[in-house]
Amino acid sequence: MLNDSKRRARYHPAKFFTDPSRADIIRHDVVEYETEQVYTVEIPEGRLRTLVEMERKFFNYINHRGKPIDMFQMLMDKEREEAHHRHTNSAVQKAYEQYSIMLNLAGYQRKI
Repeated sequence: MLNDSKRRARYHPAKFFTDPSRADIIRHDVVEYETEQVYTVEIPEGRLRTLVEMERKFFNYINHRGKPIDMFQMLMDKEREEAHHRHTNSAVQKAYEQYSIMLNLAGYQRKI
């Protein structure tokens, strides 16, 4: 890391006409912002290309059957679907628990 003394502002747009009961009231008319730290680093071109490729694969750049998909959203949807099946079917829940125990015994730790 070469430098970590800079900060930049992240602005949140104002939310006008958001009162659910009256459309003529303006709420939150102040533009909110927060700051985040900016890092300056040196990185070889090959590593940068690898990071860009990973980002493309994970966030909405993959073409799947002619249309872009959001890999992160797809993984989250799958996780929710699996959780639904576990909660609605006791046999699936029991199999999941046994599978989790076997993974834990094999040394796999799920990182949350």
